[in-house]
Amino acid sequence: MTRKFAGLAIAGLIAALVLVNVALYDTPVDISPVASGKGHDGGLASAAGSLQFPEAGNFSETFERPLFTPTRRKFVAPPAGPPPVEVVAAAVEQPPAPPPPEAAPAIAPSLLGISIHGGTAKALLRVAGSETAIWYGSGETVDGWTVSAIDKDQAVLERGGKVARVPLYPPWKNAPPPPQKARLPAPNVPPPATNEPQL
Repeated sequence: MTRKFAGLAIAGLIAALVLVNVALYDTPVDISPVASGKGHDGGLASAAGSLQFPEAGNFSETFERPLFTPTRRKFVAPPAGPPPVEVVAAAVEQPPAPPPPEAAPAIAPSLLGISIHGGTAKALLRVAGSETAIWYGSGETVDGWTVSAIDKDQAVLERGGKVARVPLYPPWKNAPPPPQKARLPAPNVPPPATNEPQL
């Protein structure tokens, strides 16, 4: 019986604490600023018995904008001074712009392959800046260049009176020299004697 009574007492105590917490949660907190350091009775207000509040004039900004409230107002800066005056300068004549430089000559397409079958030759050409290559025969035009001749190792292209010979293989004159083999030092073997008969 005492256990049941103790359990009911504990449950009642917990229920009472929950009700107190709900009541305190709904109670508004007075955060209005204090006008001066004096209490309602005219005497100095004190906290914790011996502490005294200083004059409220020193903390006016704090009282106007309390830190821990959801209605805290943002700080508004004082208005700035008058806007700056614009100074209009007289227009200075600019020298005439230099003529545009002549367009650089167009780059000839790259030659990736040659196909000669039954007397018909075709060149696999790729235009600069493109990732695809297309087969072109003699007399066809690619990027403004006309294929005039196709040999077994080069294609001849013409454009605006200019002739470009595009080789299939890179020229060998700029190839790096082959690496030199390092010579191993000869072992220290004495030469054969000359006065002994050799067989």
